[in-house]
Amino acid sequence: MSRTNIMSRTPLRLSMGGGGTDVESYYAARGSGAWLSGTINKFVQVTVLVNNLGGYIVKHGKKVEIVGRSGEIVHPLYREALGFMRMDEWTHRVYSSPGLEINAFSDAPTHSGLGVSGAITVGLLQILHWLRDSSIPPPQKIAEEAYHVEHDLAKSLNTGWQDQMIAAHGGIVSFEVKKGEKPTYQRLELDRHTLAELESNLILFGTKLEREQTANEALGEVHKKVKSASGKSNLDYLDEILEIGKRQKLALLNGEVREFGRLLHKHWEVKTRYAGPPDPIIAQAYEEAIDIGALGGKVIGASSKGAFMVFYCPYTEKGNLRRTMSKLGMVEIPWAFEFYGSQIVYND
Repeated sequence: MSRTNIMSRTPLRLSMGGGGTDVESYYAARGSGAWLSGTINKFVQVTVLVNNLGGYIVKHGKKVEIVGRSGEIVHPLYREALGFMRMDEWTHRVYSSPGLEINAFSDAPTHSGLGVSGAITVGLLQILHWLRDSSIPPPQKIAEEAYHVEHDLAKSLNTGWQDQMIAAHGGIVSFEVKKGEKPTYQRLELDRHTLAELESNLILFGTKLEREQTANEALGEVHKKVKSASGKSNLDYLDEILEIGKRQKLALLNGEVREFGRLLHKHWEVKTRYAGPPDPIIAQAYEEAIDIGALGGKVIGASSKGAFMVFYCPYTEKGNLRRTMSKLGMVEIPWAFEFYGSQIVYND
């Protein structure tokens, strides 16, 4: 039997506005949700090797699982993706001694807030479609399947559509989802000056903190806080997040990049009220960044405690921001927008 080795490359993302309104508990209650995301040049690479060893070898993080059938895999994303694609049936039908070895490599930690799990699922489904069908569905279809695998089959019920949709489509994209429907999308065709200013003045830092929870667990904790001290529910706060996200989209389309930065600060104020106080190091970093001249910023991910922070900082103050964050132990992460979604990059 010939060995087949296939690799997909899927971009990670920055959540740019409206995050949290992509979750079913919000848009089912309010009728719709909308958010803005952008993919960056940090990636997840998934490889699948067809061999003659039989069964499955699944490597994720520092763990290796060796099992006979897909249903025996412990990791829910791999187990449910393989089951959804009926790979047990396919390997036995096509090969006499079937076996699949699956590896995933990421430029960021699993719980980084950059959409790693969604990127893995999208990239894996692309490969499995190519193996089984010799073709790949359109990005929207892949994203819908990945959401079904994670949300419905793997029971990641507190998470939303954002990660799978942006990983499949790539670029800077605005999404909307209505109750009982699938999301729709609009690519933001920004002029080159707006894009250059946005990319130059958004500065990404690694906090060296680790969010031990999955996104599903982090969002679950937030959802338990039904009422705040002021009597407002999380839905009320997410209404504000939704409106801020819509204003951020308009700001970018109108070339008002500094306004986008100021709206990041509005987002920070609302999110810290409903998601809880940030880690003291993150709170200090944000306060000092604003004092220096940053217009706004956010923790990337599902909570106010995360591995990455991004600030919008005008060019004249970027040096001061870098020095201050370095003193706090944070590391700047070079990045750029990536305008292609998940792709097969190797097939031998």
